[in-house]
Amino acid sequence: MLPLLALVGTLAAHADTDLVAAAAASSRPPECMPMKAGKSGGRYARAASVWTLARHPKLQRYCNLLSRAHARLDRAPDEARQGAVAADKLLPGRAAPQVVIARCALRDGDIKTALAAFELALKRDPRAVEQPLAMHDLAMTRWRSGQLAEALATYRILVPRASLLPSRTTRARVLLEAAHVAIATAARKPDLTTRHLTEALAYLREAAHDPHQAHRLDIALSLVLALDRAGRRVQANAVLAEQRSAEAWAGRQPADYLAAPEDLDALRALALERTRPARAAQHWKRYLDEVGPSHPFRQAAKTRLAGLAKPQPRRRRPR
Repeated sequence: MLPLLALVGTLAAHADTDLVAAAAASSRPPECMPMKAGKSGGRYARAASVWTLARHPKLQRYCNLLSRAHARLDRAPDEARQGAVAADKLLPGRAAPQVVIARCALRDGDIKTALAAFELALKRDPRAVEQPLAMHDLAMTRWRSGQLAEALATYRILVPRASLLPSRTTRARVLLEAAHVAIATAARKPDLTTRHLTEALAYLREAAHDPHQAHRLDIALSLVLALDRAGRRVQANAVLAEQRSAEAWAGRQPADYLAAPEDLDALRALALERTRPARAAQHWKRYLDEVGPSHPFRQAAKTRLAGLAKPQPRRRRPR
């Protein structure tokens, strides 16, 4: 992870993030954490927890509701939401139930509700979304709401904690999303295009270090796209030449990690350039129809399209 931090200057501000504290972060909210042991050891901590529960008899029920809600978040989001709502009624004004409600809404595709619940949680407690999976959901909610700058800021905090995520595929997915948010932000801020493309390239190169995950081709094609848009066409073509199964990727369902939906046509065009240039040209033309005349990446797309009109070198079919 250190090469990534060195490459991306914008992450320097977060280089001192306490990863030990982040590793300890869990779905359990602070009010449900057992008190730290003092000089007397674990027995004191347990006694303190019992005393806390005695002073707040609703707290144990509240914590149990949230614990079950988190356990059901992915397999039964409706039940998880009901538990979070019940916890919120039991102890009003806490942030943790709103985080669960937001994450359930995201899974249901209700981005507006998810964003509102996340914002309420953060208003109640700015550290409410420290847990890496919850932070990932916040980042996704923000870019799906069109809040690219806020989403990118969230990914910049999350990326140094990517090693805390539960699987290599999830880690790769976070880096892939972060890269596309940076690319989409570059398109919106022409004065910062180079900076954001450099950031995207750093995320993608970090993700490419682990080829043994489900997003390998997505990452490779995204790397080609970012390199090409950064003016590094020779490098982009070299990476593209290594993608033997890129054509099959082009027929897949839409990529749901794209912060700029029109980039799907650009990725499909790249995937088809070496084997189906006529179809690749169709995708480039569609991309050009989707973006405006002043779009900062329009010229890069036009150059790729013009290159397809030239005679393509014959490729040997694999035996």
